[in-house]
Amino acid sequence: MIPALLAVVAALTTPMPGGGTVSPNEDGITGFDPVWDEREFDLAGYMNGLDPDATLWYQHVQTLSNPWFGGRQPGTRGDELTAEYIQWYLSDAGLLPAFPGDDGGAWRQGFEFQLSGQTPTIREAALAVGNTQFTHGTDFQVLAPSGPADTRLPLSIAGYSIERGPNGFSSFAEDDDLSGRAVLLLRYEPLTDEGSSQWTPSGYSPRANMRDKLAALADRNAAAILLVNPPSSDAADLETPQSSVGFGQTLDVPVLHLSQATAEALLQTASGGSLDLKAVEATANQGGGVTHLPSWRKARVTVDLEPPNYPTWNVGGILPGAGDLADEWVVIGGHYDHLGHGYTGSRSPGDSRVHPGADDNASGTAAMLILADRLAEAAETDGRDRRSALFVGFSGEEAGLHGSTAFVADPPIDLDRTNLMLNLDMMGRLRGGTVALNGTGTAEEFTEMLPRLVEPSGLTVLTTSSGLGPSDHSNFFKADVPVLFFFTGLHDDYHTPEDVAWRVNPEGTLRIIDLCEVILDEAMHRDAMFTFRESTAGTPARNTGAKIRLGVMPSYTTADEPGVLIDGVSEGTSAADAGLAAGDIIIGWDDATIDGGRDLMDKLRSHAPGDTITITLIRDGEKLKLPVTLKAR
Repeated sequence: MIPALLAVVAALTTPMPGGGTVSPNEDGITGFDPVWDEREFDLAGYMNGLDPDATLWYQHVQTLSNPWFGGRQPGTRGDELTAEYIQWYLSDAGLLPAFPGDDGGAWRQGFEFQLSGQTPTIREAALAVGNTQFTHGTDFQVLAPSGPADTRLPLSIAGYSIERGPNGFSSFAEDDDLSGRAVLLLRYEPLTDEGSSQWTPSGYSPRANMRDKLAALADRNAAAILLVNPPSSDAADLETPQSSVGFGQTLDVPVLHLSQATAEALLQTASGGSLDLKAVEATANQGGGVTHLPSWRKARVTVDLEPPNYPTWNVGGILPGAGDLADEWVVIGGHYDHLGHGYTGSRSPGDSRVHPGADDNASGTAAMLILADRLAEAAETDGRDRRSALFVGFSGEEAGLHGSTAFVADPPIDLDRTNLMLNLDMMGRLRGGTVALNGTGTAEEFTEMLPRLVEPSGLTVLTTSSGLGPSDHSNFFKADVPVLFFFTGLHDDYHTPEDVAWRVNPEGTLRIIDLCEVILDEAMHRDAMFTFRESTAGTPARNTGAKIRLGVMPSYTTADEPGVLIDGVSEGTSAADAGLAAGDIIIGWDDATIDGGRDLMDKLRSHAPGDTITITLIRDGEKLKLPVTLKAR
């Protein structure tokens, strides 16, 4: 045995092929204490060298962005877990429930929202012509923009449903009216016998996009829309899933995708045997107007839908004030929701991985929890009069500021007695000691206060006056509450699965939290409330890819309504100069209809600085036309 044991020991001390070695541990378990190699990164040393609040902040970010939370999508188990997490820490800090409820109040404010373009639940879908019944899922699909109906309709054929193509091509005559009719249209655009576009050497031209096709039919009052792939196409017969993107606004009529066999049967019956799909394609390739089939040959179309609904909560706790200021308020908030697996807003379409949302916005949620701890601890020895503080994690922000909309619509506090709303959103990537601060023009006193408080921080703070912007502070600003919004900037990982915890900067974010604390100290203790000031100058321009900027902030809460509702207009922009105002609904751009935000973005991209266009809008129930001269971004 001894020679064998010696052989084993010799083998264990032999260098391994990659340079590693295996040797006996002569010190045993209790004596094992290897020397730290200075060439290696000492993560423990780095974290132990931070302020404990920076370490705790980083722990919050790591936890909230863990895949176990599923990307914190509203209406999911991850949403519930996140709400529990925030509630536990607010309670642990000694705060009280913020919302009305039995037995001392509630930690949560429940609400629901719907999201345009998401896949609805189909309760019933049926299509029949004559004695022939077609099967949903096999013979036809219900598409994402579909509305409900249960009706019998005669059939019309609208070719490719293209308004204008090369050489005067159009699928419509000037007076085509599709009221009360089910309309069959072909996908794509005129094709060769080999299935290629006749209008472009590769792929399809922009005229083939479905959004414009459906809009053209909606403009002509189609009562149902039936899409089919042309016979010359080599696309799968029924490939379009109901959740496909690119269709534009949800319509109030059924939108179905038919298999070619279903379309053939429909045409044969409705035309009395005189039409087939190949003949329809040949006619469609020439353009020239809609074909109406006999009105007594009708198709039965039934679609019963349940729109996707997202039940969720705002989670909030109160630190009661003291003395004569206790009935006044400050609000410290940040949204805790994110994109789940990319259910909305993803910059990685088709990537079904969890979007962790470490910076957006586990970073702000974590900062809110740190501030709740700090302010609650400070209150224990604070003998001054002090405003009450409400700490709140908003949900539904990523889908359109739904949480703060619900909060402001039914506030648990008096917003007229609210001195400040501090919004913490994407504050985890401080670079070069520089942070953006929006809303600096929303109170008269900020002009003197902010430079005084920022100077000791050593931070470079780049200010924007406007209280508007794509985050939750906007809703408070519109309720005449002074707002401040800290933000460390966009990055390549924004709204992708790569927004992970190890990329954030705990040391840098703590510097911002320290600045937030001194701002809150002044906001909570000053004798007089801040003087609210209307300020939209410098409202951040959305990155639309356009050379010009209109200068309106679209509403996030009316996605299913036609047009674009204006929530705010930025000072000094094209819109402000032309007289557009909050509450206006943009419905037209020159001769084109504006059904939603995508239409507006398309128009912006098609123009250059100096162009003058006419915007049609609805104001107080009346239609107005305003000339607008477009300025550069």
